[in-house]
Amino acid sequence: MPTPKTGPLSLVLENRYPALGPDVIAQIFAAKNVVDFRGRSLDPNTDAADVPQGVWIYRPIPDEPDAAIKVDVLARGDGWMAVDKPAGLATMPRGRFVARTLTVALRRQEKNDDIVCAHRLDRVTAGVVLAVTDPARRGAYQQLFGHGRVRKKYLAVASANLDAKDPLEVSTGEDESGPFIRVKSRIEKRGISMQNVAGQPNSETVLRPASAIFTHEGVAGLRVWEVEPITGRTHQIRVHFAGLGASIVGDPLYGGALAGPYGADEVSDGAVNLQLLAESLAFTDPFTGEQIEVHSRQTLETTSNHDG
Repeated sequence: MPTPKTGPLSLVLENRYPALGPDVIAQIFAAKNVVDFRGRSLDPNTDAADVPQGVWIYRPIPDEPDAAIKVDVLARGDGWMAVDKPAGLATMPRGRFVARTLTVALRRQEKNDDIVCAHRLDRVTAGVVLAVTDPARRGAYQQLFGHGRVRKKYLAVASANLDAKDPLEVSTGEDESGPFIRVKSRIEKRGISMQNVAGQPNSETVLRPASAIFTHEGVAGLRVWEVEPITGRTHQIRVHFAGLGASIVGDPLYGGALAGPYGADEVSDGAVNLQLLAESLAFTDPFTGEQIEVHSRQTLETTSNHDG
């Protein structure tokens, strides 16, 4: 909701939502279900002027899950935790997703209202997310991502045959890890999606063929790709695969095979989740100097090990 101008939030909300009434508003605050833009719960006496970015309210209606969302914790450190986000769960409170988000689920599970995710994954993408549990250390871990000091690796399922189209810049090479394809482009938002457009590249992704195949009845010519985004533009991996004429399987926004309707809360019969998994994160802890590497416990839906 837009930020009220001034006054205790409880009174502002009572005036804004008269149908709820003071008792319901009080219950919402008691359940810590009024949050700021970072998802932190707010006190009913908080002055609206102190939350200029706006406030969010979640109530036990469609957004509220029927049962507590259990999040798999992969690793913990002093001030951080790495978790395995499932597909279909938004990373941060936004729009119609507030309670059904990774941030809120972690706060409830860990009983820590200070938890903030240091970066985000698309709602339809599964895999490793780094969350910060100590507000005093939040900036340092967020800056790791902002400054490109986190090595992220993904697995994606797409066509085995790539067909680069302008304005992508595509080159190939080989290093100690084997052959790779380097994709660069300028990505900008166009409507509800991101697009490759002409101009100075602002994104870079490295693709490598993985030693696994993707099998699904009625769909042929697919393979698993190991993906390393060098930069972190919104939808970057998905947009680069689409620009290669090989939209990721299950991608409802960029034309992937076996995708369900765009914006659906659940995958429809005969469709699959987006086959993009944030498989690992690696970074140097800015406080301890320790080398951290965390891997997802999730797998792509229908893959098998296979050379070639």
